[in-house]
Amino acid sequence: MRLTVGEISKALGISNESIRYYVDAGLITPEKNIQNNYWEYSSDDLIRLTDILFYRSMGLNVREIKAIMDGLPLENLGDVIDERKSALIKDIHQSMEALWNLNDWHERYKTEMDLLGKYTIGDMPVGFRRDSTYEEATHMAKYIEDCFDLDKEDWGDVSISFYYNTADQDPKLQRYLSIEHSIKINPSNTNETSIEEKAEHCLITEVHFSDNVMEMIQPIIDYASEAGYKLTGVFYGRENTNYFAGGKRLGLYRVYAPIEN
Repeated sequence: MRLTVGEISKALGISNESIRYYVDAGLITPEKNIQNNYWEYSSDDLIRLTDILFYRSMGLNVREIKAIMDGLPLENLGDVIDERKSALIKDIHQSMEALWNLNDWHERYKTEMDLLGKYTIGDMPVGFRRDSTYEEATHMAKYIEDCFDLDKEDWGDVSISFYYNTADQDPKLQRYLSIEHSIKINPSNTNETSIEEKAEHCLITEVHFSDNVMEMIQPIIDYASEAGYKLTGVFYGRENTNYFAGGKRLGLYRVYAPIEN
């Protein structure tokens, strides 16, 4: 007795498309009924399909399943199991790391949102940078190449930062990249060592970045005046969560304004 693909699909609880996929992969070989031109499946085909479903539940791909069903020696099956276990352990480690990173991001995001329009006192975390700023005439890729030696896993420690000093003769918003680890500063193209950037006893807030620096710092200046804090006039900003609106990349910045002792 032979069954149609629909009957096999109903018996096993899998889609017709999945069964046809395994047929195309050469894992099962139904016969065509010459009277109605339909493919029909034997009991052996069904048993082979249950084997395929078992292997799939173990995470094996079609290539690995085909190798087994093409006659992989029994004594070599343990190697397939070991390889799959090793791959799964690696996936678990990566998933755990991703979950840890997501939890950390979520906590930082909540802190950022809670600080919008509010103020606190604290220290600015230490960051490192080169004594150079990003100018629009220089492509960001060239700027990064000149200043840093980064790998893909380093980007969580990198911040798009800015510096503004109201005491400068011609104050200008200076933008650059800073990083938590000085060893990632590229020593080429400059004779100077990395700059350690830190500030203690700061008035801290969270703002939406603006090319108009006064939109970011004037509320801090006003708050400091009302609260009786005397600021040094120096402002540091470090990008936190970025977001997009109207096709434009925007960002939240943690702004640190040192308070005079």
